[in-house]
Amino acid sequence: MINYLSFEEIEIINKLVLEITDEKFQLEREDDILSIIEFVRNNFDDDLFKKALAYCIALIVLHPFKEGNHRTSLISAEEFLIKNGFFTGVSDIERLKLQKWRLEYGEKNDLEREFFRIACIEHIDKRNEKIMEMMNSKYGQMIENWLKTNYRVKTNEPSHRI
Repeated sequence: MINYLSFEEIEIINKLVLEITDEKFQLEREDDILSIIEFVRNNFDDDLFKKALAYCIALIVLHPFKEGNHRTSLISAEEFLIKNGFFTGVSDIERLKLQKWRLEYGEKNDLEREFFRIACIEHIDKRNEKIMEMMNSKYGQMIENWLKTNYRVKTNEPSHRI
């Protein structure tokens, strides 16, 4: 059985990342979080790394919160893996290196414009198709490889950080 993130858990993750920088929590598009949850549940069979990546990419693309979407996206992917029995020894420095790479790659390749373009697609199947394309891009593959390198199965028992 796969343990998915709930709406409330994704909200909590965003609130926690905002606490660190004293930013105020503001959910802008509740329906987008529900769409992300459905997208992850209905795709990728039992491939937990693809599902984790789907949380990560879809949260960035759909940008449901006013602030902290990038940070929330990676931590959501990590929390999903932890809930499904994975563990990590990754340091905050390694996590920051990935975040820095994501930001630099995004700026160099104008990903913000691409994310916005995808988010504006009204037909949900076409939008999900574009999110999957982003998951299979160099950007998505880098994040997926980072997750696979840094997370290992510990037990079949789920655990929680939040």
